[in-house]
Amino acid sequence: MMALAEFARGEGVFDWLAGGTVRAARGSRVRLLLLVYGAGVATTALLSNDATIVALTPAVLAAIARTNAPPEPYVFACALVANAASFVLPISNPSNLLFFAAHMPPLATWFASFALASVASVLLTYAALAFVFRHDLRGALCVDGGRAARPRMTALATLGAAGIVLVVTSSLRGPLGAVAFGLGVVAAIVAALARPRAPVAIARGIAWPVVALTAALFVLVDALDAAGAGSLPRALFAWATHASAPVARVGVAFAAAAASNVVNNLPVALDVGNAVGRVHPMPALGAAALAGVNVGPNFTVNGSLATLLWLAVLRRAGIEVTALRFAAVGLAATPAALAVAALLAR
Repeated sequence: MMALAEFARGEGVFDWLAGGTVRAARGSRVRLLLLVYGAGVATTALLSNDATIVALTPAVLAAIARTNAPPEPYVFACALVANAASFVLPISNPSNLLFFAAHMPPLATWFASFALASVASVLLTYAALAFVFRHDLRGALCVDGGRAARPRMTALATLGAAGIVLVVTSSLRGPLGAVAFGLGVVAAIVAALARPRAPVAIARGIAWPVVALTAALFVLVDALDAAGAGSLPRALFAWATHASAPVARVGVAFAAAAASNVVNNLPVALDVGNAVGRVHPMPALGAAALAGVNVGPNFTVNGSLATLLWLAVLRRAGIEVTALRFAAVGLAATPAALAVAALLAR
C-alpha cells in the first residue's frame, strides 16, 4: 500500500488533487477544509490511512502555501480523517487486517457491521474539526500560483484499477496482502516505463522504519501476552457480557482506545483481535473494539503510526505541533465520534 501511495505521489497525483481542491474551494476557507477532508476520506479508504499522511499531507501543505490560509486546520484534517475513516474498508488501516487476521469478513458483512459507524465517525470528526478551527476559517481564501500538471492517464488508470482489484479481493475474502504486494509491483513497472529509475524512488519513499517498528510491536505483544497481559482483553469482554448493551459497547471502545494511546493501536488490534477469536463475544462488542482501535488514536499522537508519521511530515515542513496541542484538538474531536461509532457498529 505504501508503494502504491509512493507511485501516486511520484506521478503527481496528490499535487494535482490538492491543487484542484484549492481551486474548487472558490475563495472559501470552509469549503477548502471540506474538500481537503473529503480527499482524505477517499485516500484513506482506498490507499490506507498511512497514504493520507505520507502522500496527501505534503501535497496539502504545498497547496496551502500558495494561499493566505493558515495550514493548521488543513493538516489536522489530514491527521484526524486518517483515523476517523480508517474502517470504511478493510484495506483502510493495517489494524483491520491484524484485528481479523485470517478471519476477515466478506465485504458485504463488513459494510453491515461498520458502514453506519464509519459514516458517523467521519461526519462527527469533521464537525468537531470545523468547530475547533472556526476562527481560522474566517475570511476569504486568496490563491497565488499556477496549476499542477495533470498526471498521466496511465497512472490514473493504474490507481483506479488497483482500487477496484482491492475492493473485489476484499469482497471475495481473497488474500489482500499478496494482492496488494502484486499491485505495488505492477505500479513500479508502470512507473518504470516512463522513468526507468522510478522504482528506486518508490522503494526509497517507503517508510521502512515503520516496517521495523511494526515488527517490534508484534514482539511487544508476544512479550505482554507471556507476562499475562493477554488476559486483560478477555477480562474486558467478560465484563461487557454482564453490562447493559450501550454501556458495554462504549466501554469496550474506550478501553481499546485507551490501550491504543498507551502502546499504539497496531499491537492492541492484534491482541484484542486474538481475544475476540478466543472468547467469541457478541459481534457488536468485537465491532465496538475495532472502532476503538481505529478512531481512538485521534486522542494522542502516540495512538497510531499514522499520527506519528504525520508529526514527522510536519517537522520536515518546518511546522511544529506539540503533543499537548494535538491532544487538545483530539479531546474535542474524538469522544463523540468514538461513542457514536461504537453504538452503531454491529
